[in-house]
Amino acid sequence: MRFDLDSYITVHERIEKFYAKWPTGRILTSIVEHNAETGFVLVRAEVYREQDDAMPAATGHAYELRSAGHVQQGSYVEVGETSAVGRALALLGFEVRRGVASREEVERGAKKQQASAPARQAEKPAPPPEKPALSSPERTVKPPAPAAEATPDLDAQILRAAEELGYDAAKVRKWVNQKYEVTGGLGSLTPHDKREVLKIFQEQAGRPQPKAARK
Repeated sequence: MRFDLDSYITVHERIEKFYAKWPTGRILTSIVEHNAETGFVLVRAEVYREQDDAMPAATGHAYELRSAGHVQQGSYVEVGETSAVGRALALLGFEVRRGVASREEVERGAKKQQASAPARQAEKPAPPPEKPALSSPERTVKPPAPAAEATPDLDAQILRAAEELGYDAAKVRKWVNQKYEVTGGLGSLTPHDKREVLKIFQEQAGRPQPKAARK
């Protein structure tokens, strides 16, 4: 699927439009959950039209993982914060003709699809082997049947790896839905994408725990 990035607005453009319309408004962000060891963060953004408003006019949330991409490795918290702000402003009505996602989110999704395309192409089954020539007029030599390829239960492996990080199935489903822009959790992913998710969780689970500081 190809994306026309020019049809989507960036988060900073939404912020500019917000303050142009409500100069005394506020945009507040907070970290709802953060695990520095596994690199998991959940960010919440609140948008207030006026400085003295007691309740936000709109809110937005975003998940990020430290190892989800090259940029996120060093600034995954900032990426999550930007996404949360963009979604909060979208829910307030700023440039939602093409959807809630900002240009940055769509661009990350497009790059991920491009990166996974060669791997998906490689997963296509090979053509069946040609039949060997007859060894004699009375007998046909048949090739040995190929051994069935083991098909591991990727979903179960992912959930076990996530459990080691303290994530339950519901949290895994929410994260998968957001990162891959699907609605069915692991059931919506291709085998390649599932292996990518499993690799992320296994890498996080394998990180050594930091030594406690000496008193």
